[in-house]
Amino acid sequence: MRSIPCLSFSLLFLIAAFARPALAQSDQASSPKTKTAVSKLSVSPTTLSYSVNLDKATTETKHFNIKDTGTLALDVTVGVPISPDYKITSGGGSSTIASKGSLPVVVEFKPIGKGTYDGTIAITSGATSGKSTATVTLKGKARQKKPTPTATATATATVTATPTLTPTPPAPTPTPPTPTVSVTPTPSPSPTCTPRPSATPDIAHLVLISGGQASDGTPLNSAEVFNPATNIFTLTTNPMNDARYSQASAAINTSAGADVLVTGGFDPTGVAQSTEIFTGSTFVAGPSMTDSREGHTATAFNDDSTNVLIAGGQDAIGTVLNTAEISGTATSPMSTPRVNAATVLLAEPFSNTCPANAVITGGSNGVIPLQTAELFNPGTLTFTLTDDVSLGGSQMNAARAFHTATLLPNSGEFLVAGGEGVAGVAQASAEIFDVGTNKFTLTTALGGTDMTVARQKHTATAFGETMVLIAGGIDSSNNALSTAEVFDLSTNSFTAVGSMHSARFNHAAAILPNGKVLITGGEDGSENTLNTAEIFDPVTSKFTLTTDASLGGNNMNVARKLHTATRY
Repeated sequence: MRSIPCLSFSLLFLIAAFARPALAQSDQASSPKTKTAVSKLSVSPTTLSYSVNLDKATTETKHFNIKDTGTLALDVTVGVPISPDYKITSGGGSSTIASKGSLPVVVEFKPIGKGTYDGTIAITSGATSGKSTATVTLKGKARQKKPTPTATATATATVTATPTLTPTPPAPTPTPPTPTVSVTPTPSPSPTCTPRPSATPDIAHLVLISGGQASDGTPLNSAEVFNPATNIFTLTTNPMNDARYSQASAAINTSAGADVLVTGGFDPTGVAQSTEIFTGSTFVAGPSMTDSREGHTATAFNDDSTNVLIAGGQDAIGTVLNTAEISGTATSPMSTPRVNAATVLLAEPFSNTCPANAVITGGSNGVIPLQTAELFNPGTLTFTLTDDVSLGGSQMNAARAFHTATLLPNSGEFLVAGGEGVAGVAQASAEIFDVGTNKFTLTTALGGTDMTVARQKHTATAFGETMVLIAGGIDSSNNALSTAEVFDLSTNSFTAVGSMHSARFNHAAAILPNGKVLITGGEDGSENTLNTAEIFDPVTSKFTLTTDASLGGNNMNVARKLHTATRY
């Protein structure tokens, strides 16, 4: 009888012995050891060495990489180089780097003369492992053997040109004093200001479609030419030298060579400072701009020259610019930094007014849309606010960015339409600028109407003598629009016309020699980048796809948005 308790005790002991390892095993499985996610900063190389021969080049560009070798995303801030001779053209400011990812930082060395230049760039981060700061050392050498051209030769050429461009200043003496040389900028729009011929406006019969953003978000270097005689798009013999989108372009030498200047924009490394010229069937490098720019304007003068006013925009480190330039040489600055503004030349390309003034309207200062506008005088190379007492004009009646400004032929007026307002949404209001008074007046105050739909990022194309086609864009609810409307200056009113076949914004438009309007590419309301194109016929007020049997054409060879379409 005593053996039974002993057996029970033995069994209980065995059960407990086997139960303990199982319990321990279960505890271990429920609380496994995990590695803490960390972000880790790595910079390579930490020294950039430059060597510039100023006889051959004025700049040199190198880059370093910031990496996150950890398992957690890393926030980094790249400081401004401690030396004015270095400039970050891509990768500056604050960024977040994914785990195992990297950020290339492009640094340009632009010395003012020969000598040795040292600088540093400070990098700070929120690294949770290792060092949270790093420094990149900049070492630059600039050498030059050839003597720098003296200012005297430049001044002589400029002074000779001044009397024809600026009738008000006193005539220069044969040997101008030094102050006159510094005040009179070199890049006068044209030394003799020969007007373009006015007899044949149809000389511009082709349309160059250049660059843009692809459906995967990358910049494009492809370009194609649209021929309105066949409605066919044909890729250019060679692509552009630099892939780019949000660039600006303008036709130059229209009476002499039918060329197109393409400037700036986003390229694969950031914001571009380069330009290129489409001439014949290929692209050649153009003069480098004084600043890298995207979201700027490019406006060709109506003289027989290659001069183009390039104004505003945003540079590689995100600064909204008040600078402007002609042929790679700076003009006086604008009164206000502007990006996504609109510029109008106050004369038709083939008029005899030579050279004509230009007006740049609105845009954003990087924080809010602007209500101001300023007039550019190509004779003095200066900007003056339209509401300045010297002009006796006014500001616009509404702040606007991503709007349009369109000259109405032979009327001495231009139309400003839509755009993003201070509320951050599209607006339907429009206004007329009178060249004679330098004043803006709402179309509703002239007995007309607002647009039928609020729009921004639309296109506006003048046709006939008094009409403007407004097409696409996005509305106040950020919906992409297929609708279109026509403004008639004789009534200052907008009238809806037939809709496009696709909703489009960030598209491009160009007037054709037959008075019809070409609409190309853009983005629809479903995040699709388009390769389709359509033509608006003012007679029927309808759009027809270029692939329609009645036109016998084709689609663009590449889907693109934020591109340019330039008649040349």
